[in-house]
Amino acid sequence: MKQLFRLLVVFLLVPDFVAAQAPKEPGRWSVGIAGGPLFNQIQGSTPLFQYSNKTGYQAGASLTYRIGESFSVRAELMADYRSFGSSLYSQGLRETDTSRYVCWDCYYDYNIRFFTHYLTLPVVFEYSQELKYMGIAFRAGGYYSVLISAAHEGYEAFYLDPHGTKPFTLIDFTPGFYRSHYTGLVDDVINTYDAGLSIGVGLWRQVGKSVKIEADVSMRLGFANVFENPLMPEIMHRHAVVKLGLVRQISTK
Repeated sequence: MKQLFRLLVVFLLVPDFVAAQAPKEPGRWSVGIAGGPLFNQIQGSTPLFQYSNKTGYQAGASLTYRIGESFSVRAELMADYRSFGSSLYSQGLRETDTSRYVCWDCYYDYNIRFFTHYLTLPVVFEYSQELKYMGIAFRAGGYYSVLISAAHEGYEAFYLDPHGTKPFTLIDFTPGFYRSHYTGLVDDVINTYDAGLSIGVGLWRQVGKSVKIEADVSMRLGFANVFENPLMPEIMHRHAVVKLGLVRQISTK
């Protein structure tokens, strides 16, 4: 992977110095590489669960086709790493939903962090203008992500107080403390895809006839439920991506 990345950098940085005989007009096509941090934020309407977010990353390549003087279509292929934590603590237990008696010394404690890798394809329309010292581009479109792998780490604990559960008569159980630890890859929990809207803005500066440095910030608003299991809470991804990269225009004769 590192060797492939180095080859891409060489391809982007050494376009004009070895073929400087006849000037060429910039082509309609541009290719680039970029990467940077991904700030994930979980959005949901479940009041009992608490969510914690962790910074991930995104890196990959882009392909842009210029359809007019200021308008382009841009497609990217990005590797995403996203991570978030989910926790729930509930004090008190009823034998049934309609029971009046509550065992207040009984509790349920759940705390698990999920680690996910996606392959993401954003496709956006771009409007760009060249300013005095740099250029600016505004982008809007959508994205589709395919889950590559998912893992989790954490625990689930349940305490049934021997004294507090004496009035319970309808269920057969053994009072005590129960705790399960989870680690490793997980199946059938995280949704196999994510999709949503993508909006952003980019700044670029020309550093050669056909090479430019580009920095951009984009917001991704997911519409798909993060969890595949219908028994899990309904939550969605919202994340911001900050990327720095190189773009090379493919010249035409």
